[in-house]
Formats: sequence, C-alpha cells, structure tokens
Amino acid sequence: MAMGARRHFEPIAKCSTEGRSNQTVASDLDGTLLVSRSAFPYFLLVAIEAGSLLRGLILLASVPFVYFTYLFISEAMAIKTFIFIAFAGLKIRDIELVSRSVLPKFYADDVHPETWRVFNSFGKRYIVTANPRIMVEPFVKTFLGADKVLGTELEATKSGRATGFIKKPGVLVGDHKRDALLKEFGTNLPDLGLGDRETDHDFMSICKVRSPCYLNCKITSLLFTSPSFFLSKLFNFLVKIYSVKEFKLCVYAIWTEYY
Repeated sequence: MAMGARRHFEPIAKCSTEGRSNQTVASDLDGTLLVSRSAFPYFLLVAIEAGSLLRGLILLASVPFVYFTYLFISEAMAIKTFIFIAFAGLKIRDIELVSRSVLPKFYADDVHPETWRVFNSFGKRYIVTANPRIMVEPFVKTFLGADKVLGTELEATKSGRATGFIKKPGVLVGDHKRDALLKEFGTNLPDLGLGDRETDHDFMSICKVRSPCYLNCKITSLLFTSPSFFLSKLFNFLVKIYSVKEFKLCVYAIWTEYY
C-alpha cells in the first residue's frame, strides 16, 4: 500500500474476536484502549504525586502553550513539553512508585469497553504509545495483560533522576510507532493494529490485516477543544485548586468532571 494512499479502517465495533487466541495485536493507548484522548490528567497526577503542588501548577499553566503547539507545530513537541515539565528532576524510583500505586486506579476507570473486548481476545498483546513507558507499563501489564510496551523512553542521570529529555528515536508518534514495530517484530508483524487518530495510521497499516480496526472517538480531551471553551475550563481548574483544601480531592474533581 502506498504511503500516500487513502486508508480504510473498520470501526472497532465490527472487529471480530473469534480465532484470535494465536494472534498478536498492537494497540495505541490514549483514545484507543482508554476513552480519554489526552494523557494530560496522568501527567498531572505524576507531577503532583512524585513532585509537588507547584510542579502541578506549572504543568497546568503550560497547557495553552501545549495546546497551540499541538495544533500548529508538532504533536511530538507538545508531548515533549509535558514530559519535561512533569518529569525533569524527579527520581526515577518515585515515578515508578506513582506509576504502580496511583495511576492504575485512574487508568482502570478510563478503559474503553469496545477496544478492551477486541484487545483481550488476542493471545499476544502489545501497546505502542507516545506516553513514557515507565508511566504506563505497570498498568497495561498487570491489568490489561500486555506482553510488552513500546513507548517513549526517558533519559536519566547516573544518580537516577529524570532529565526531562527523551532517548532516541524520540516521542513514539507517526513514523516512530511504525519503526518501533518493525524493530520489535521484523517481518513477523502483528496481525492487527488498533488506533484512533491519523498519526496511528502508519503502524496500523503495516500489520497483517490491511484494514485495521479504528476507534472513532468523540473528541473530549482538554487539548481538543475550542480556545474559548479551553480557557473557561482552565479557569475553573485554577479556581478549584485554590479553593479546595485537599489538592488530591481537587484532582479527583477535575478528573470526574472532564473525563
């Protein structure tokens, strides 16, 4: 199939689960296995739990810039910004602790039932995500039964702290997702690819099934709204932060309201 050709993807609801026990699936995470298309709430939780309230506020303040960057410059650069603010200077072991003890209960409430129905029917399950591997691996391996996570890798200092930068080849979006699959599987590629956005098309299209299942989600993420709607929601975020004594309750309120 030519790279520039129009690609056809079946809705996830039409994807069969029969005879999958000996097959392999490769799935995106945000917007595909998870309902939310943005990882922002998860970055926020890590920034607060492994870092501090101040780090969380800085991350919130960066959202207008990240929103603009995502829309007009680069998805990869937007994700790099989130990663730098959320992780720079944190101890790797603290990030791992939050990823094991805090994030899974939020991820579990966000699993998309239709995609899970298909994903769970496969004998071998792989996740291909732009998220830092360290952030999502405990959840997807323990709760979703994934065999391996192909994700963005963080750089760390010799003392075990995240630098805020990422290892080559960079953020796993677009071509990098496809290249990660080719490096992992060689010629014996997964039978099916699952994704939800255009940047997933490249890795989905190299799987054995040439018409992969596509999840056409409603755009509900904070980073996929009109500017006026976005600013009003951000204002409400800040009001809640300064008016609620227990910040963890504030995070929970934000989560339940928007996701």
